[in-house]
Amino acid sequence: MTTRAIHFGKSSDSNMITRAVMRDGATAIVNGITKIEKGATKANGEQTEKVLMLSPKARGDANPILLIDEDDVTAGHATSVGQVNPEQVYYLMSRGITRAEAERLIIYGFLDPVVSEIPLEAIRSQLQLLVERKLGQ
Repeated sequence: MTTRAIHFGKSSDSNMITRAVMRDGATAIVNGITKIEKGATKANGEQTEKVLMLSPKARGDANPILLIDEDDVTAGHATSVGQVNPEQVYYLMSRGITRAEAERLIIYGFLDPVVSEIPLEAIRSQLQLLVERKLGQ
């Protein structure tokens, strides 16, 4: 999966937030590309890519790419790839939550920065139903 933001105008902003959840033997390569063209002064390009692997057999790679042809800009990126934190699961289980529900809550929290930004309630609800169906498999 590749996301791309290209800055042509002055003082333009982009903020890409990408999340991937991998299970079983799934693999994914997540590329985020921010390109700031010459003349796009004061542009601000930010990207965050995170991959959560639910299985030891899953594989995910996150590749942030910044291509900058202008001096007077701000740009940055953050990436992470990892599995569900067992300490988070343990903490939730110590509060009486089952392991399956604890993992589900952690996954929803992981996806929330993307889902909460969807402006249309109907689409947000459809996405939540899709995630719920995938987690139930």
